[in-house]
Amino acid sequence: MQQSITDFLSGLSKSISQGFIERGGIGNSIEEGIKKSRKKLFITGVAISLAATGFFLTFWGIASAIDAMFTMRGLGFVLTGLIGILAGALVYKK
Repeated sequence: MQQSITDFLSGLSKSISQGFIERGGIGNSIEEGIKKSRKKLFITGVAISLAATGFFLTFWGIASAIDAMFTMRGLGFVLTGLIGILAGALVYKK
């Protein structure tokens, strides 16, 4: 289902850009703009996913260390999660 939606949107953007190309010279600049924005969006998505993975692994390591030091059997993950939630709320509020 997701693939069919992606194919539909891809076909739609190609047909729109093809229509601009057939009607005038502005189509080339629009098509180039779409390609650049796709590339920029992809690079941004990869950067965000890598940063999120790094934060997740950091919090996981901190929580594991707390659990190992105090043998709290999972409470370290809860404490670290609460710290993460509070930090996220503070960042969102700013």
